[in-house]
Amino acid sequence: MPSHPGTDIAHRAPPQIARAVEIGLEALRADPVRTRAALVAMATAMTIVVCLTTLVERGRAATIRALERAGLKNLYLVHRPSDGNARTGTASLTTADAGRLSELAPAHASVAIRMKAVTWAAGGQPVPAPLYAVAGPIGEVFGLKPRSGRLLAPLDGERKLPYAVVGIEVGRSLARLPPEMASIINVGSKSYQVVGTLDETAVETASTGDIPSVDWNRAVVVPLGTEPGAGDAPDSRYPVDVAVLAYADVGGAGEAALVAERVFAAGAPPAVRVASPIQTLRQYRQTRRTFDRILWLVGVLTAVSAVVAISNLLSASVVARTREIGLRRAVGARSSDIVLQFQAEGLLLGVLGGGLGLAAGLAISLATIDRSAGGSSISIASFSSLALACVAIGVATGIRPSRRASRIDPAQALREG
Repeated sequence: MPSHPGTDIAHRAPPQIARAVEIGLEALRADPVRTRAALVAMATAMTIVVCLTTLVERGRAATIRALERAGLKNLYLVHRPSDGNARTGTASLTTADAGRLSELAPAHASVAIRMKAVTWAAGGQPVPAPLYAVAGPIGEVFGLKPRSGRLLAPLDGERKLPYAVVGIEVGRSLARLPPEMASIINVGSKSYQVVGTLDETAVETASTGDIPSVDWNRAVVVPLGTEPGAGDAPDSRYPVDVAVLAYADVGGAGEAALVAERVFAAGAPPAVRVASPIQTLRQYRQTRRTFDRILWLVGVLTAVSAVVAISNLLSASVVARTREIGLRRAVGARSSDIVLQFQAEGLLLGVLGGGLGLAAGLAISLATIDRSAGGSSISIASFSSLALACVAIGVATGIRPSRRASRIDPAQALREG
């Protein structure tokens, strides 16, 4: 019973495989136009896939980092202005709302924040920065630490003292000034004594879902009620933009989110948004599967297009080398030798072209990293998977041309040649 060519190839000794690779390399060198076209097609396909994979992985990592830094044990109440509020200038979220929720779902700490875009100055050029008027232990809730000096104390807020803690970027600007000038900063018509500088924190520049962006590195932090334009409302009903409640564990934050959604469900649209990082993370992990499927679909379509393009080029090479194949068969080469030769050519094109594409994609990935946001290039697991895909594509591209070449009749090829 005659053996199948595939079985025959599987039992060939390494010298035959090495010979097939050598002949394949010679054939690729002898036809540089088709070889370059095949390498470009493969390299372009892999570059696209690497860049797309990197983009998706970075977005995924950035979202998870943002939620983790927002605090998976925290619960956010965010002021949502309605049309009526916009006209009257009143706020719908107050410090009393956070207290009401804390009574129903006790939190071990809470912070209220009023956010403003301001311009500060300290004996020099005015600099734009976010101003956060806060009440509560920001160090405990957000994990902030002072690089120098101290954080705001509860007494600062109770007495409405004109003290300020500045982010590290503001601190660097103040460090260039004489000490007597750096100790006081002016925000609008108000002056604040700088009592501390925050240590550098890893922040995301964009908000995630309903969770607002808080950039502590560039901020000026003052006691709530001392900010420019502060109202006369009592502390118990003071309007704020964000209230953050910290819980002992992730489960407590999740349960509090369910309670908060019932408490603040009234109103159309609701005046208060309830944002839970842990719930957002769970929802993201569910929807991420859709993006993964899209990525796989694009990757498969790109790989198929590369296989078709390179396979067509190798098939055209088979037609151009009909006489050469006939001569090899006439001097003793078997059908399986021809199959092995063209599979070796396809594998070489896949590995060489794929390697170029992986290198180009990785270079683009590294060149576009946002290092300030803690970006990273493609993961080792994904890169390894794509490297194996290059080998698989190379094997797939050689199947059709090798079968076509193995069916060539030597006598007919020599007569027509």
